[in-house]
Amino acid sequence: MILAAAASSFTVSPDTFGLLAPEIILVAAALVAYLAGAFAGFRHGWLLAFAGIAVAVVASDRQPGEAVSSVVCIDGFASFVRWLVLVTGGLLTLVQAGDSRLGIRRPAGTCEEAGTFLLLLAGLSLVVCTNDLVLLFVALEMVSIPTYVLLGLARQTARGQEATLKYFFLSLVASAFFLYAIVCLYGIGGSTNFADIAAAMRSPDGPGRLVATAMLPIAIGMAMAGAAFRLAAVPMHFYAPDVYEGTSSPMAALLSTLPKVAGVVVLARVLAIAGGGGAAAATEWSGLFWQVAAVLAAVTMTVGNVMALLQSNLRRLLACSSIAHAGYMLVGIAAAAAADPGEIGGWNGIDGLSAVLFYLATYALATVGVFAAITYLGHRWPVWTAQEPRPPREEVSTVADLDGLSGTNPVAAFAIAVFLLSLAGIPPLPGFWGKFSLVTAALEVDGGLAIDFGGSRAWFVGLAVVLLLNAAIAAAYYLRLIAAMYFKSTDRGVQADGGLASGIAMLLCLVAVAMVTFQPGGLFQAAGRAGAAGKEIHAAVPIVPGEQAGSLETASR
Repeated sequence: MILAAAASSFTVSPDTFGLLAPEIILVAAALVAYLAGAFAGFRHGWLLAFAGIAVAVVASDRQPGEAVSSVVCIDGFASFVRWLVLVTGGLLTLVQAGDSRLGIRRPAGTCEEAGTFLLLLAGLSLVVCTNDLVLLFVALEMVSIPTYVLLGLARQTARGQEATLKYFFLSLVASAFFLYAIVCLYGIGGSTNFADIAAAMRSPDGPGRLVATAMLPIAIGMAMAGAAFRLAAVPMHFYAPDVYEGTSSPMAALLSTLPKVAGVVVLARVLAIAGGGGAAAATEWSGLFWQVAAVLAAVTMTVGNVMALLQSNLRRLLACSSIAHAGYMLVGIAAAAAADPGEIGGWNGIDGLSAVLFYLATYALATVGVFAAITYLGHRWPVWTAQEPRPPREEVSTVADLDGLSGTNPVAAFAIAVFLLSLAGIPPLPGFWGKFSLVTAALEVDGGLAIDFGGSRAWFVGLAVVLLLNAAIAAAYYLRLIAAMYFKSTDRGVQADGGLASGIAMLLCLVAVAMVTFQPGGLFQAAGRAGAAGKEIHAAVPIVPGEQAGSLETASR
């Protein structure tokens, strides 16, 4: 029924496909990878994936800054997240690739894995560009299904199979929650188009007002439950440590970053629809949204950091760290939900949603860098005697495996230390500016820096304090890793056999972190523009064939 209503509510014009040129290029590259691997024996799938991403970046750069069609909207928010997806995807292809010349890892990956990864990137890029609920759900499934396949292809042990099944079944639950949210939003607006739903909620009276009042809290709750899984936020967090430990380091890097982008986009879009420009129903339930987000933020960051203190396995520790960072991001979501409609303020023009986008970008760089370094280090040197057979290789997987790394691999040790310090929020690294912007956005809610702790002000002052305390807790286990590399000795080193490509990814992330450290203003400005655009819902504008898509008709907020 919803699909039929969606099909009758719009007609996809040829210009829509032009707006989706980067996504179409990614899908085409995926098909080429599948066919080349199956029929031509091509074995350099990740090289082909990297080339496809590069072409998609060029196509995205040549698109208009603001354009809208019946089901697709390219605004500042979509452009920022699309660039983040493509850049992160390019780095992840290098982490996955390895180096065929070494003959140690698989020869540059397989075309099946590379093609599936390209489909995942296409779906994630489509998530942020869509202007319709049905297309949003399809795009999310284009993210989820390739992730199952990649986890299944990467499995090598019983733990890997367990990780795949856990992620598969829990993802089905999350998709069902979000589908129920779509049903509720369709019931409110009588349409799957974002602008039509927002317009229905702005109606001051009539039956639509009653329907919105009854169904909006259900829709918000279901959408937040679905997004919590992708963010690895409480209560949908418990799968993360087991799944990260059971899969490979490159796949753990993927799970730590790309699903979080999808979760942030879903919450931002639902927040923009429910904000409705001061709609009566939305205003009535906006308190529920930010209160739930604030509670989840405080619980998630605390649970993640406390769990990380107890871990000795590197991937489990970074999984718990990923949970904690999801809590930090929810602070910005809560601040964006509690802010007055149309308000763009905060420190340096950064409000709640802008702070989340800035933090997401810096978090992705540091996290991919850490996993790239771990992948590059590969395995520990084996120890055996002449009377014993050579033991199987042991992957670098525990904190103890990093002991004395600064003496054997000083470049990798330095890179890991920089990434960990950024994740910990040590100034002047990008992670510090990200946490600072989140704290400032929280303190700006309900009266700026005025000393008045009534209403939502008390909530967000407390939330800022909880964030700062958790940052101090997180520093303990990040510094534990750095201490192992620089202040402990070992009689065994690492082979650094993870491949040249993963080492290049590590260095690229290090350069990017250094650039943002010394010149954070450019990323702040881009995140500020994207956050302001992300608050708006754009009405579908029919495009006359042959005309350039370029006008944005913004629903009044």
